Amino acid sequence: MSETPLKPSAPSGRPQLRGPGVLRRRYVRPAPPPVAPAEGAAASGEATPAAAEAPPAFWASGRVVTAFISMQIGCQLSLLVEAISPLRVLIRILAFGCSLALLAFVRGPRLRHPAVPFLLASTAITALNMFHPQTSSFLAGATQLGIQISVLAPLFWVTRLRIDAVTFRRTLALLFLFNAASAAMGVLQVYFPGRFQPSMSSAIAGMGETYIRSLQFESGSGALVFRPFGLTDVPGGAATGAFYAVLLGSGFLISSRRGPVRLLSVGGIFVGIVSLYLCQVRALALMLVVCLMAMAGVLMLSGRILRLTKLLAVVGGLAVVAVGWAVTMGGEAATARWNRLFEADAGQVYYSNRGHFLEGTFNDVVPAYPLGAGLGRYGMANAYFGDNSDPSRPPLWVEIQWTAWIFDGGVLVLLLYPLALLATALWVFRLALQRGEQGEFWLWGSVIFAYDLGAIALTFSYPFFMSQAGMEFWLLNAALFGAFFHAARQTPRPTPNATLHPHRR
Repeated sequence: MSETPLKPSAPSGRPQLRGPGVLRRRYVRPAPPPVAPAEGAAASGEATPAAAEAPPAFWASGRVVTAFISMQIGCQLSLLVEAISPLRVLIRILAFGCSLALLAFVRGPRLRHPAVPFLLASTAITALNMFHPQTSSFLAGATQLGIQISVLAPLFWVTRLRIDAVTFRRTLALLFLFNAASAAMGVLQVYFPGRFQPSMSSAIAGMGETYIRSLQFESGSGALVFRPFGLTDVPGGAATGAFYAVLLGSGFLISSRRGPVRLLSVGGIFVGIVSLYLCQVRALALMLVVCLMAMAGVLMLSGRILRLTKLLAVVGGLAVVAVGWAVTMGGEAATARWNRLFEADAGQVYYSNRGHFLEGTFNDVVPAYPLGAGLGRYGMANAYFGDNSDPSRPPLWVEIQWTAWIFDGGVLVLLLYPLALLATALWVFRLALQRGEQGEFWLWGSVIFAYDLGAIALTFSYPFFMSQAGMEFWLLNAALFGAFFHAARQTPRPTPNATLHPHRR
């Protein structure tokens, strides 16, 4: 049934209703102010065209985002070079410290993202835990706090930049190409055992022979191989690249009309599925299925049936072929591990792998540390800078993000940070459902919504928001937020739901 919008009585920017109870706002382009002619033009009587708006300087433009992503990729690749392994700590500090530097260096008015109030409150409570009597050491606590601030910092400095749709798409392309390359490298590491394998992380190597043996399997050729590293120094690390190669590749597949881009998307999806199978990280595989279902659900709800059909047909067909090839390469050991996923209830499978950590968090950790356990008592901050000589504050072990939230700030952080994630996902979901074809932001909204769901799910598997992956989460959401806002400002016609629009600070 067609809907007739109610026209406002005057171009005052008052809200108007479009459809059943959806609040919208009409923006009217103001009349341009009179321009004084130049002296020569005044003499000749010729009109002077309005001066074009000058492009923003580098530190105010979206080019900062692509440069930052490129630097992060460079830091990750440098960790694979054995010659610079003594500088590993400095490289990790650079990866996180650059985000802090941009938070201080990038100036300008900031858009108010709906997650900001929750994150500010959560960070303030975490900062107070510096004064907790069980904080490992001042340096370890400061490092822990610095990592957390650097992870969420892109939500603040990215929204100060003038980002357009092209910059946002370029940012996603960089991440897609890197993750697809990591997934492809993981496939090569199994297909050619030992030929493309990087040096293993010293932290993994120090966990003992039994643990290292558990990271190996016998391939279809009979060789004993590690789970694919990809472009990381951790066995099984290619799984993360495979996950994002499939997810972002699906977004480019249904958005691009260019043949080469579609071909790259198909290739990324294919190697991503193969690599994820060989990595045997079943939790990520299940989360990928959930994310693709969420993307498909958004396309269905918004009435994009042709794109939905394209997504299901291509990804489904590639999955059949990719898994068939991966079974041949992975051998019986990999197949047996995947079969165990379906032999028991999904809840039991999760509980046996990660679920008991979640149960222990609520049954044991919350009662022991309702206000936090002090900072710098787990992770790299403790490994590099912690003081574990006092038996009253021994180092703690964290396997999932929910445990980390309790250690860092207690029950309040456990409530506030997930609320920030939910506020972020809700805004993106509403953007994805918009029917106005404004720069196809709805499409990337559906992709980022699926990405956000995957990130939230990963908090049940490892400390996602204590890693560079967490930093990328806030960067992508901030970039989408800023690009949509700046595109809406330049659009004279009615914009999508007014509640999607932020305010400046």
